[in-house]
Amino acid sequence: MLVFKISRRSLALLFTAVLAPSVATAQFAPDPAIALDEITVTATRIAQPVSDVPASVSVIRLNDLLNPVASLRDLARNEPGVSAPAAFGATGNAPRNFPSTRSFNIRGLDGNRVLIQVDGVRQPEQFTFGNAQLIGRDYFEPSLYRTAEILKGSASALYGSDAVGGVLSFISPAPTALLADAKRNILAGASATYASATDEWTGTASAAGRTGRFAAVATATHREGHQAEPNGSYPADPSEFKIDAALFRVDYTPATGRTLFFTGETYTKTTDASFPSLITSTFAGQTGRQRITRDRASLGYDFTSGSGYFRNVQTRLSWQDAKVRESYVTTQSIPAGPPPPAPQIYVPRLRVRDSDFRNRGLSGSVQVESAAQITGRAHRILWGLDGSTTKQTRYEDFSQYDGTTGAFLNKIFVGENFPLKRIPDGEIARYAFFAQDEFNLDAGQRWIATWGLRLDHYKLSVTDDALYQNLAKGTPPVGFDEWSVAPKLGLLWHVSPQETFFARYHRGFRNPTNEDLNGSIVNLTTPPVYYRTKPNPALKAETSDSYDIGMRARRPGATYVFSVFYNDYADFIDTFSPTRDPQLPSSPTDPVVYQSKNVSRARIYGAEATVELPLGHYAKTLDGTTWSNSYAWSRGDNLEVNKPLNSIEPPKWVSALSYSAKDAWGLRLTATTHARQNRVDSSAILALWDGRPPAPVQFVPAGVTLIDVTGYVNFTKTLRLSAGLYNVTDRQYWYWQDVRELSSTRADLTRFTQPGFNSRVTLTLSF
Repeated sequence: MLVFKISRRSLALLFTAVLAPSVATAQFAPDPAIALDEITVTATRIAQPVSDVPASVSVIRLNDLLNPVASLRDLARNEPGVSAPAAFGATGNAPRNFPSTRSFNIRGLDGNRVLIQVDGVRQPEQFTFGNAQLIGRDYFEPSLYRTAEILKGSASALYGSDAVGGVLSFISPAPTALLADAKRNILAGASATYASATDEWTGTASAAGRTGRFAAVATATHREGHQAEPNGSYPADPSEFKIDAALFRVDYTPATGRTLFFTGETYTKTTDASFPSLITSTFAGQTGRQRITRDRASLGYDFTSGSGYFRNVQTRLSWQDAKVRESYVTTQSIPAGPPPPAPQIYVPRLRVRDSDFRNRGLSGSVQVESAAQITGRAHRILWGLDGSTTKQTRYEDFSQYDGTTGAFLNKIFVGENFPLKRIPDGEIARYAFFAQDEFNLDAGQRWIATWGLRLDHYKLSVTDDALYQNLAKGTPPVGFDEWSVAPKLGLLWHVSPQETFFARYHRGFRNPTNEDLNGSIVNLTTPPVYYRTKPNPALKAETSDSYDIGMRARRPGATYVFSVFYNDYADFIDTFSPTRDPQLPSSPTDPVVYQSKNVSRARIYGAEATVELPLGHYAKTLDGTTWSNSYAWSRGDNLEVNKPLNSIEPPKWVSALSYSAKDAWGLRLTATTHARQNRVDSSAILALWDGRPPAPVQFVPAGVTLIDVTGYVNFTKTLRLSAGLYNVTDRQYWYWQDVRELSSTRADLTRFTQPGFNSRVTLTLSF
């Protein structure tokens, strides 16, 4: 039985949210119907119906009442071929992780191989450091945005490095278009949400209005809760989080077809955690705080005209500052005196550790859409310039105190002298020219071809200083300077007004990051494994050749998409790979050296399918009922050593039966099947082993089918209740991406399970 515990503080939050003067823009005009042909911008950088682009792309409306989105993980819940790996407290080689979403995985590639952007602004890189001090991609509050688009497969020809695996784009609302669609001058609303899995309360408020040539929209969200409760006997490490986020945009339209706009966005997430899972006879405990902030300001100007050469011109200039501040306090006992077999004497120590990871920069673009008649054929031409510069820093400090007297002792830990920098200060400059031409091959415009390319310059400049040399020990950091050319080809064949076949080829590339090249860590004092990292000046950018073939159909009785893909990778970057077996004897003078390297060749291939059937087409009594099914399967291999890639998502099938009684109410029953991962590189986990028994054995969770029920009721035109019941059958299960580096010998495996039966309910007031 599910029991809701509502405190005075929670009631106050609910009361405040409902009465706020302004809900997320997504709540202004929610449409529960299943859209058959969404508009995408990410796939080609031009607004087009999904059915008219030669690519696999999903457009997710963040206001969908039957599929609510409150996190990156929610985005992936019903999307086959996509996942959002999580970080848990007290995991990794050095257990200092906060619970968060660490990455976004598209077709088996994640981390810095997937570009995440907000309104076209590139988001901060993932910092992994072997999962010891992981900083993920969790810088977003979905309620601020209107849609999210997932472009699957390489998109380097449009977006450059980081897009070799795909693109996740968040798109915020434009007030001028929002109010025009609603045919109103003022919109406002508020919502309150409770989610039992994390005891989470969310209040969101929005308002939009226009007067004369000005239009504006503002959205603010407050979210607070605690760690997700696993479905098992081993509790999660406790943590509490708070999120405050806001977005504001104002449009000025001096004339028809011209819009000048400014967008401001702020995001802050604070997490306080403790790690009782680390407690041993000599480790008394650890607490920590993580504060993530991201601030953005964007200025844009859009111009449309009847001129074919300048049909649509878009200019953007953005500033962004993203920071992650972490602090830990650890209490433990350390041995003093001679080593075993002598009797051990322990003395108490208090250790305080602080770190900062910061990415701040400027970016801009000019994009021109033109129309022309060339040799009797209509051409839709896109060309433009992208440029950005990002300054990246990572700073750490550490102090050790006597646990009895509190007296300061030193700033040394496992031979590392603090303060220090694990990567050198870096400045990343990206400049590119891109062009794309879409044209018909026949008079009937049944065959549409697209070609394009991107000429990209990427330069990482690094600064060597004493804090970096505290770890590098005389080894200078390595910069990177690379020119890349990424072509693409696409073909659409409109077999009929209802059916389209598509094919595409993309050349992709990914440049090594500062962490790939220069991440530093040293342990030359603490057995059993002595190790250090070392830059690799010979590291090359990885490249890919990606192929997609598929078909789409939008018939009165069915909408379906089928596609197959094949991706071939050269010089695939393997970050922090040991140069020899880490289990072989090592010493301070002969440590194990970890160094990023290029894997000569890797490949990923697979298939995806989506079918939606409006059952009312077959039986009038089933009007409003839709049965949808999506399936994805893929396989990946490191061809250099003939072993599987563990980043590949297991097969996933999502089947949903939905009913919408027009504007009155709606209901959806969803069954999601996650297959067991049947291809695993079990040697990968041995590279993380410190040599102490027992030897790890890769944990592989069983497959599972999950049942969810979601629905909504419109009490009036302004008041709505939506709710969801998740994991209705209370299954115990793990996501493969969360545990692909965990050993089956761990006693606390149930700590990494997903929540059991849980619920979410939202009350929305709009006017």
